[in-house]
Amino acid sequence: MEAQDVPGGLRSRVLLPRRLGLAPRGCCWALPTAVLCFYGFFANLRPSEPFLTPYLLGPDKNLTETQVFNEIYPVWTYSYLVLLFPVFLATDYLRYKPVILLQGLSLIVTWFMLLYAKGLLAIQFLEFFYGVVTATEIAYYSYIYSIVDQALYQKVTSYCRSAALVGYTVGSVSGQVLVSVANWSLFSLNVVSLTSVSVAFAMAWFLPMPHKSLFFHHLSSTQVSKETKVVDCKNGTVVRDDPALKRVPGWEDVESKVPLNVEEHPAEQQVRSAAVWGKW
Repeated sequence: MEAQDVPGGLRSRVLLPRRLGLAPRGCCWALPTAVLCFYGFFANLRPSEPFLTPYLLGPDKNLTETQVFNEIYPVWTYSYLVLLFPVFLATDYLRYKPVILLQGLSLIVTWFMLLYAKGLLAIQFLEFFYGVVTATEIAYYSYIYSIVDQALYQKVTSYCRSAALVGYTVGSVSGQVLVSVANWSLFSLNVVSLTSVSVAFAMAWFLPMPHKSLFFHHLSSTQVSKETKVVDCKNGTVVRDDPALKRVPGWEDVESKVPLNVEEHPAEQQVRSAAVWGKW
């Protein structure tokens, strides 16, 4: 692909990555997207969650309706509200992955306490950790944008969102089937949920660490910009970072530049030779 009409009498050949057989920046999107989707699926595969209220009111926890609805559930609501903004800033500052690990660990703590914690105060602490879980969901949905190219945003968003929704659906349906058909106890469903979130926490360790974020971590201009070299056809000199190039469409995407040695382009060498002979 040639860039034409460059001001200042400069003519250069702009070679894009595809011309040189170089892989585009989005070539490595599949692995982190797959790992994140597996994490989202297992983190939301919680068959006991639709039965939380019957479990708290049942013989396992032996709590009253007043305690559950007036003293336990509000802890989750206000914890989520208080943590949302600090977690949002921490997610960007820590570059997403540590917050995803925090979410996985909070899920494990939540369901472990749901299995073995007793008393009103312990269940209130449980709801606080569940508030951490819901507040840190932003890391799951924003992590992938720091890894893949912008052209793939729509595709990876659909994959990650679908993985979470499929996890919710499979967990809810399987929980209902196990309780209604197989007569599983609610305690057993919580064991399945604890196992699933533990798998999700293990998967989160395999996510690559992003190098950039929206607010606190930006790539420097030296990392993003490419050094530009243009050969002046009149005298063969090299012009670096010429301002005229910035007015050429697509100049930011240049991956490689014109070699300094014009002998690497036989066609150009022939044109120059013909021009020399034409003077005689």
